[in-house]
Amino acid sequence: MNARTISGVRGVVFDLSGTVIDYGSRGPVVAFCELFRRHGVHVSSDEARQPMGKHKKDHIQCMLADPAILSRWTQTHGDPPTEALIDQLYQEFIPLQVDVLQNHSELIPGVAQVAADLRRRGIKIATTTGFDSGMIEALARHVRSAGFEPDVMVCPDHVGQGRPAPWMAFHAARQMDIYPMNTLVKVGDTPADVAEAQAAGMWAVSVVRSGNEVGLSAQELDALSPREQALRIADARAKLAACGPHYLIDSAADLLPIIDDITARLVRGERP
Repeated sequence: MNARTISGVRGVVFDLSGTVIDYGSRGPVVAFCELFRRHGVHVSSDEARQPMGKHKKDHIQCMLADPAILSRWTQTHGDPPTEALIDQLYQEFIPLQVDVLQNHSELIPGVAQVAADLRRRGIKIATTTGFDSGMIEALARHVRSAGFEPDVMVCPDHVGQGRPAPWMAFHAARQMDIYPMNTLVKVGDTPADVAEAQAAGMWAVSVVRSGNEVGLSAQELDALSPREQALRIADARAKLAACGPHYLIDSAADLLPIIDDITARLVRGERP
């Protein structure tokens, strides 16, 4: 079926960590903390999470622009970081992230079923991410074998720039032969995902419970007291809501009713 014959939503663009894989988006945090540790600078998990969703080189640059991290770096190394240093750190980060992803690539529960249901509806699937293509070669094989089979997986190095620029989303739409952009839905767990959707003219769905802003594995989250759990989720929801997504859900497993609602809105003539 040609995508343009479908009434309503024609494609879904998923983020990866915290949305499709790696409940709590812990893999990138582990890699960033280890990168800085190797250079004698401590960064907390919360600090490493702040720029999440951006291209990983941009992420490193944002971390080093944080006044607290910059102060620690300068105290340790004597000089502030340069652009050449950022390039060096990114090259060091690539194999580190590849290694870490081996242990943080499990599909989030319910994602494979949602993907299968989207397929049955004739809706195409793509991913965009902050990982460059070389980082996700093994990951791509793993998620496909686990039941999540996107039509296209787009990385910043395919288009020359990461989020919040819309180029990855535009590239995905072109590869899937889907237009207009308002028939696409972006699903992600960070403010950068919302910004990408807004820049590209897509509907934005923010994932809360399984994502970066909560930042805990399912087991870690379940281990909290009901009050602690509720507070952590509420804080994450408030932060994402402030970015202006059209919908907030606990995990990508809850997506199908949102797709139905967006389709109804499109039929009524509404746009993102």
